[in-house]
Amino acid sequence: MQAIASLICATSRVTARLVANLCVGLIFIMLGLLVTQVVMRYFLGSPPSWTEELAIILFAWLVLLYATVGLHEGFHVAIESIPARFERLQKWADRWVAGLAMLFGWVTLTSGLAYVERTVGQKTAALQLPIEMLYLCVPICGGLFILHGLARLIAPAPPAEART
Repeated sequence: MQAIASLICATSRVTARLVANLCVGLIFIMLGLLVTQVVMRYFLGSPPSWTEELAIILFAWLVLLYATVGLHEGFHVAIESIPARFERLQKWADRWVAGLAMLFGWVTLTSGLAYVERTVGQKTAALQLPIEMLYLCVPICGGLFILHGLARLIAPAPPAEART
């Protein structure tokens, strides 16, 4: 059982690192697309519509992917309502939050897959790409939420002084 828990935690850690690096790449691509659009608008008077559409698709992926990194790293929004001296209660609350994150991931995964199935065959307006390229970010990020939530659930909690 310990080997499986270790594998899950290692997979979560490696996946979060890869996703964070991918998000940095997405930011640079989006920046390049938007600069291209602005330059073409002001100097040529004719901005291409595909740059904005691709930037919007990449932005959706960026936001959802980086939200999963936030869960893994613990920099998601949290309310510290339990005093540090109640360490057992804090551990219980951390596990409760991890379970809720996994539930959110499950709902996101299943409803995202259903939505992708309903939109199969549709195309984006400018690029004529399959619309699934946009909507697949939802179930993929749902799966990552489940992975990172499970890792937070089974990983030992850091000491109370490390949290502050």
